[in-house]
Amino acid sequence: MLLLLLLLLLLLLLLLLLLLLLLLLLLLLLLLLLLLPLLLLLLLLLLLLLLLLLLLLLLVLLLLVLLPPPPPPPPPPPPPRLLLLLLLLLPLLLLLLPLLLLLLLLLLPLLLLLLLLLLLLYYYYFYYYYYYYFYYYYYYYYYYYYYNYYYYYYYYYYYYYYYYYYYYYYYYYFTTTTTTTTIHSDKKRIHTMAATTTYSPYRGACMFYKQPLFLWDFNHNCSCLSPTHIFRSPVMK
Repeated sequence: MLLLLLLLLLLLLLLLLLLLLLLLLLLLLLLLLLLLPLLLLLLLLLLLLLLLLLLLLLLVLLLLVLLPPPPPPPPPPPPPRLLLLLLLLLPLLLLLLPLLLLLLLLLLPLLLLLLLLLLLLYYYYFYYYYYYYFYYYYYYYYYYYYYNYYYYYYYYYYYYYYYYYYYYYYYYYFTTTTTTTTIHSDKKRIHTMAATTTYSPYRGACMFYKQPLFLWDFNHNCSCLSPTHIFRSPVMK
């Protein structure tokens, strides 16, 4: 095919050259009468050019004939095996497509139920942790409040009893005198001992011997409880 194309091209070139030569000859014939010597030179030049062109054409033909033909194109690569496998499975897939659609329609409610269950579980655990978070938050502040409440409660009562302890201490200290009292026992023996008289604005004086073991009984008597003496005295008003 290539050789035929080349030959056709060469023939076309030759025809074009011949036409050009004819035109030139006509021009030369017209100009012979005017410039005969110049025309002769031009003719010679044209002849030389024609000879050169013919030689070139001959060389091209010789090259086309003598050169070996081009190698045939390589065969196309075989298709990949995966593509062949897909092409083989395509009819089977087309046959199974309605069944797959039917199965999908049957499984769609189950998938929706599963999704709904997952959402419910998610919200359940979310509100569960949310509830316990505020539950512990509430009890934290509850115990914190009661801790502070009892702390200040005991703090208050501590200072309350502390205050009254020192109040009665100073009251006892400033309202108590030590005197020497003569006491007649049942055996008519006279005992002179150091007794302490405590004056109370409500109950009068309560006397007791040495040790501060005394109390006001239910009969409003001052009972002095000593390891060696048991003494009761009426209320002194």
